[in-house]
Amino acid sequence: MLRSFVYIVVGWLFIAVVGGLADVFSITVMLPATSAVIISHVAFSRESSVPVSLFVAVALGYLEDLHQGAPLGTLTLAYALSYLALRWASARIALTGWARRGLVALVAVVLVDLATFGVLIAMADVFEIGRDVLVELLFGIHWHALATMLVAPPAWALLDRTMTVLHLDDRPPGSAYWTGK
Repeated sequence: MLRSFVYIVVGWLFIAVVGGLADVFSITVMLPATSAVIISHVAFSRESSVPVSLFVAVALGYLEDLHQGAPLGTLTLAYALSYLALRWASARIALTGWARRGLVALVAVVLVDLATFGVLIAMADVFEIGRDVLVELLFGIHWHALATMLVAPPAWALLDRTMTVLHLDDRPPGSAYWTGK
């Protein structure tokens, strides 16, 4: 349970730091989705049960909803669905290098963005959002995915180190995340 709390606190700090630095440096390009990196780490570490890990994904999605001003529940649902897909994939592949971790984060953010797009398209009339605007925003997804993929390896390494320092990780450093044991 402490591990889940650490994920939520680190996720909240990542959200605050990325948003704060973007404002300070007047960065207007697409920012990385650090929460997608965290749910990837949660899914592939397989240290917690599915309900506890799903709670982490829901909490991070809710924090993203609050931070981005999205209709409450939109990113919460997107992060929960993306986590479940990543957890399913984690039973089939092992991550051993930085490139694969970046690729998994890229897949995670694409899943989150597509799920968010689906929710917003379905609720466009309720939220009074033009569907044409949403479709136009969908074409910018590649920048969001690229930014997330680039920030994934150092963020993943920071999460690994944090868990090791707090003695919340039983795996030796550099080992595969799930080996089928």
